Amino acid sequence: MNKRTAQAFALGLIFAAIFLWAGSSVIAEKEPEMKVNVSDAKKILEEKGYKVLSSSEFAKLNEKKAEVVKEEKPKEEVPAEKVEEVKEEQKFTLIIASGMSPGDVATMLASQGIIDDESKFERFLIDQGYHTKVQIGKYELKSGLDYHQIAKIITKNR
Repeated sequence: MNKRTAQAFALGLIFAAIFLWAGSSVIAEKEPEMKVNVSDAKKILEEKGYKVLSSSEFAKLNEKKAEVVKEEKPKEEVPAEKVEEVKEEQKFTLIIASGMSPGDVATMLASQGIIDDESKFERFLIDQGYHTKVQIGKYELKSGLDYHQIAKIITKNR
């Protein structure tokens, strides 16, 4: 790039900046400032189907919500434990062949319900360096294992 080309480029940037500044200032001058009163805003929101609450009403609503959430938490914990017990009994024989990628292994494990998210497991293998240590073979896996345990099994603790 020679001197003349650089000067032409700089001149183009200056003209573009002036053009954008002039355009934005003209647009800003033509737009009238709209001042909306609180009562007008409430009317507009209520017409569109929204409910307007005062700060005290909002605080009361949040307190009621917190009480409901506290009552529901014990009920949710019991079914979660039962689901985990059922998942632990599920076994799967994983066969890793030559040329399989960590993505292929993750897909097989996700399809059998051993892991929940194949992309997270694949990312775990890559981030922890296990993707280069996966060994060919046959592996017995259970659904209760975490990512680290599965990785140790399929890499034969390497």
